[in-house]
Amino acid sequence: MERTDVIVVGAGPTGLFLASELALRGVRTTVLERLAEPDPTIKSGSINVASAEILDRRGLLPAAEEVQRRRLAEAKGFTGGRSNRTVRELTDAASQASRRFPVLGHFAGIMFQHDLVDQDDPVLAAHTAVANGILVPQHDLELLLGDHCARLGVEIRRGVEVRDLRSAGAGLDDDADVVVETSAGDFGAGWVVAADGGRSVVRKRLGVDFVGTDPELVGYQAIADFDDPSELRRGWNWTPRGIYTYGPVPGRILVARFAPQPEDKNAPVTVDELQSAVRDVTGVPVTITGLRGRATRWSDNARQARAYRRGRVLLAGDAAHVHSPFSAQGLNLGIGDAVNLGWKLAATVQGHAPAGLLDTYHDERHPIGAWVLDWTRAQVALMRGDERTARLREVVGDELFAVPGATNRMIALSSGILQRYDVADDASDPIGSIAGDVELGSGTRLADHAHDGRFVLVDRSADGRYSDAAAGMDDRVACVADPDVTQPSLFVRPDGIIAWADVSDHARKLLDVAIQRWLG
Repeated sequence: MERTDVIVVGAGPTGLFLASELALRGVRTTVLERLAEPDPTIKSGSINVASAEILDRRGLLPAAEEVQRRRLAEAKGFTGGRSNRTVRELTDAASQASRRFPVLGHFAGIMFQHDLVDQDDPVLAAHTAVANGILVPQHDLELLLGDHCARLGVEIRRGVEVRDLRSAGAGLDDDADVVVETSAGDFGAGWVVAADGGRSVVRKRLGVDFVGTDPELVGYQAIADFDDPSELRRGWNWTPRGIYTYGPVPGRILVARFAPQPEDKNAPVTVDELQSAVRDVTGVPVTITGLRGRATRWSDNARQARAYRRGRVLLAGDAAHVHSPFSAQGLNLGIGDAVNLGWKLAATVQGHAPAGLLDTYHDERHPIGAWVLDWTRAQVALMRGDERTARLREVVGDELFAVPGATNRMIALSSGILQRYDVADDASDPIGSIAGDVELGSGTRLADHAHDGRFVLVDRSADGRYSDAAAGMDDRVACVADPDVTQPSLFVRPDGIIAWADVSDHARKLLDVAIQRWLG
């Protein structure tokens, strides 16, 4: 039986990024994936700013920017050289000499308007370095992360179906190795992470409660060939039967209708089923002549695992939470899980994790997951086709979103940059928040020093008084001298969260406490 340190079940973005995080810290990791090849099915069309910053901290921003350049060119081609507002704004942002916060996305189909965003808002201004690397569809992200894993030596075993798992000890709650039973034989590991989607075999085997709310709508997404799509309106459109969007790439259609779930949710989506849904929601008698790739069917089923860990098995991504896919929240939530869990599990495997470190994965990520589920439920409620909901959308879209401050707040929330964790007993801003863009006097940025997955200590004191707190920890902490007493020194975790800042009279003592808490 093959044995490794960690088995990750699932080679989607969550599983691949988690595997790369473990490999960065020298943990032997094997990814088991049911599909023989990366799934080209159209899914999420972009990532949010928080996810792009995660890629930036690992040196992957240039690759993401290249994907965005290509996608913008494709979108322009769809309109014969005339780009829509979103494409124009992203293209303009890419050509700006000064960086701007990317305005992309929607809430319940209500698009965020570029001209209502206050770019001088310090909250947004602190997160602009990744503006040209967010238009990254899920398939492109999987390919990007697959290459990243290959460079790090991660073993990805495709065409391997996980069927069950058992403990090498008396039970799965024991502190013992886990055996994963698959179509290719048994694999053993010290730890297993389930990133195998909403129908997770591993989660079901663990018996972890998956609680939440039942779906109201049935959605479809595909790239299709139409005989005449001229009557389909581009952008988001509400109708009495649901909501749909056409574009911005040729043939892309997303349609969601409030209707009962199909009897067989796992059956492939046929052309006839998709055509019926498109006609029903849009009111346009279009004919679909074919599909490019596979159409997907989804719902707003919103559920979350009660616990993200049982013994030596952990849950991440859709295996831990599912909800409607609007605004790619699931993709971004999964990447956030992976970057939070990776360094904690690596430290645990290598034996230098402080007591209780791995438990903070559930403690920090479960509330974020619950918030996202409610965020998506609110959007579905605002999409209903009745007249009262239509009037409510007018109030939200035409009145509330017309207020610049409100627009900034909604964009910041949807972009993920307002996530905070309880990381210190005596915390004040910016402790617990995402570091964002931190430029250093050397001409580098904090993200440039985080590519290898270590903590980063930016010592801005005139006499370098903080760097000695991490003496002997060069393998886990990158110390960066940046004398600038006008800015606080920072101690940043591998997931980009500020664990300490020089904002107290007892700063040196609190730095020791932070290092002890997170590194032991």
